[in-house]
Amino acid sequence: MLGNLLEGSNSDLPEREVFRLRRTLFRMPIQMLYRLADAYKVEIPFDSDSFTVVNSFIDELSFEAKKEILSQYGDAGRQSSFIFISGEKTPSIQTVFKKARELLEIKPESQYREKYPYYDDVEVDHATRTLRIRFHYLLGSIAYIDEETGMPKEHRNYWRGVVVYTPECRVFEVRAKHRSMARMMSARVAAYLGLKPFVSLNLVHEKMNRSFIEWISSLNSATIELPIAERVSGSLIITARSGMDLRTAKRYNEELRHGRLRHGHVTIEPEKDHKINFHIYFRDCHIKYTLFSSEADIKYIVTALEKICEGYEFGKPERILTEYFEKET
Repeated sequence: MLGNLLEGSNSDLPEREVFRLRRTLFRMPIQMLYRLADAYKVEIPFDSDSFTVVNSFIDELSFEAKKEILSQYGDAGRQSSFIFISGEKTPSIQTVFKKARELLEIKPESQYREKYPYYDDVEVDHATRTLRIRFHYLLGSIAYIDEETGMPKEHRNYWRGVVVYTPECRVFEVRAKHRSMARMMSARVAAYLGLKPFVSLNLVHEKMNRSFIEWISSLNSATIELPIAERVSGSLIITARSGMDLRTAKRYNEELRHGRLRHGHVTIEPEKDHKINFHIYFRDCHIKYTLFSSEADIKYIVTALEKICEGYEFGKPERILTEYFEKET
């Protein structure tokens, strides 16, 4: 059944997917666009502006190539992601797919409610073999003066998000800007699909925190939450010098023994000449990617976090997840 769910159409992309592809390409760094152009044999005119570059992709890419790029980057990039965990592994996609599709039939009383999720799309992604529930919500507003009338007006802030459901996995990922919405979606979707509750992954726990620090390639900066007994309010921010790994800093290790690591900016190197950089807030496991990341990059991080929760002990940082992925292949 999953094979049938993963089959795509032979026609071109629907209009909403073309819009999503355009938005994805516009968000990409120019160097990445040129790498993709080389990989997919897209000719980009000399001295092109961003609109011309994106139009070149839309005009020249095949249907399959467009789907590949959307699959790897459409929901990725510089994402804000919240990780939740359950005591049980999730069932197969076939088990929850029909129920997930019913989310699209929910008719809200108003299209302008704030802090309310509006479901836009439910899709099984063929490359990542995940279920994607895309949504949007309104939160906050910006006041401005209308140039024609001179009257004050209000623009509602529109935010996009996506729930990433991975079968046979304890981790549940919600990509959204705001923590409150991520928590709401983890609770609502889990309840609607008949899943056990998910809770925020808390990496402040010393054992898991140490395991995470041993796994990463480099700790670039850290925010230490100092205990009340130290009579110092707030927190302490320690930043590594250029080319230095903060984990080797004496001051960092001294403070970590007396306080708690609240936040860090880290570097992961899954392979030579490929880095993933992100901020991580340990209490609610909130990740903000600082480089334009792919689905493969995000899966790498999420898989490691699940292994850390299961008590997996990593060796030296340079080993990272090599042994684990070798077992999976």
